[in-house]
Amino acid sequence: MTFERRGLVAAELAALAVIVAAHVVLLTQLLHTGTTFDEGVYLLSLDALRHGQALGRQVFTSQGPGFYVLLQAIGGVFGVTVAGVRLGIVTLDAIGAVFAFLLGRRIAGPLGGLGCAAMIAIAPKLGDFGGRVFADQCAMVLVVVALWLVAVRHPLPAGALLAAAVLVKLSALTALPTVVALLALERRRTRAFLEATAGAAVLVAVMALVYVRDLGSIWSDAWSYHILSRRITGLIGRHEFEGFFAVRTPFFWLTILAIVLLPLVWGRAWPFWLWSLLASIFVLRYQPLRDNNLLVLPYAFAVPAGITLGLAARRLQPRLLAVALAAAALVFAAGWVQQLHRVRLDRAHEDPSLVGAAARLDRLTRPDELVISDQPIVAFLAHRRVPGKYVDTASLRFDTGSLTESEVLRDSAHVAALYAGRAFYERPTLLTALGARFRHRLELPGGALIFYGH
Repeated sequence: MTFERRGLVAAELAALAVIVAAHVVLLTQLLHTGTTFDEGVYLLSLDALRHGQALGRQVFTSQGPGFYVLLQAIGGVFGVTVAGVRLGIVTLDAIGAVFAFLLGRRIAGPLGGLGCAAMIAIAPKLGDFGGRVFADQCAMVLVVVALWLVAVRHPLPAGALLAAAVLVKLSALTALPTVVALLALERRRTRAFLEATAGAAVLVAVMALVYVRDLGSIWSDAWSYHILSRRITGLIGRHEFEGFFAVRTPFFWLTILAIVLLPLVWGRAWPFWLWSLLASIFVLRYQPLRDNNLLVLPYAFAVPAGITLGLAARRLQPRLLAVALAAAALVFAAGWVQQLHRVRLDRAHEDPSLVGAAARLDRLTRPDELVISDQPIVAFLAHRRVPGKYVDTASLRFDTGSLTESEVLRDSAHVAALYAGRAFYERPTLLTALGARFRHRLELPGGALIFYGH
């Protein structure tokens, strides 16, 4: 390798290191902030799995089983704490940025790789939700790895990784047309299709064998529950889509530039824009849409936009390329600073009322006793286990019939205490019945209740 070549490689790796570091810095801004309801659900689920409860059969499975496998791996490495699990998610995000670079580099050279990673680092929503405990960004990282494996002509593991992504979050299916298109472009496409299909089948079969006793419950919790919930209204997809592509963000203008330049590099870039199209349809049509569901958009647009810009940059003369690179660096810096300011607005400590409730629950019960809480983080912070069925006590479960007041009342006979501050608190008949079931009723600041002592 010549001295000049070594210098270019060193500059490329240095640029990648800066981009990934910037991505990590942004994602860790909310490492020690208050949790969302869903984060409490997943942390409590992980704690229940650690203490021997079975996924599906005992622990309510609101996401695909692959997500809980990832959570257990993260918990084993980083510890089962709010900050520990979040740090594991951030590490996975950083790996996703690196593989986005490798994918872009394979298709569009070094500039394409750096473009993909940089677009991810400045993408809206990732700073707000990418470092939190959600399944969505985990699935997208696996999708990026699967696309890279297809690009380097390893269809067998690519099929397995795509299947794994779908088992983490169903929104990963938005990348399926891109994978199919890339496989169809292979010279030995039939063999590539067969290997990818075999990889996916093997992965699904292994997961089915691992959870063979619990497949019915997992299907009911992870898939049927969400199908039933589609009649429940969530965020308005059109508004959220427009908000993601806010005109003032560099990400928006870089995406527009990539679309404008797409005809120049259509032959190599078009399969990746299928992912963008399907992800857009998903966000516009899916209900009930939540903030975390939008995490499909940063990856689905960053990768094709980065590849397109990288391919277009190859056509520039050296002088124009130098100007373009300087402008790109400034735009990246501006986009990152903008997202940093946005994320810092979300800094807030855990709700003091929930922290106080956890402390009271800790004092009122013994470590070996079970509790039920309609705010999962309260039980988690109190270091108390819950029956696996009650890791998720969202109102949506009552609305879909997957949890009923009579079940809560029946199962309350087997726990030492019950915290009511959200879904339970909204049901007066349930509160009245619980008051008759427990000997003591403690009112907390903010109106929440702890029932204890049978």
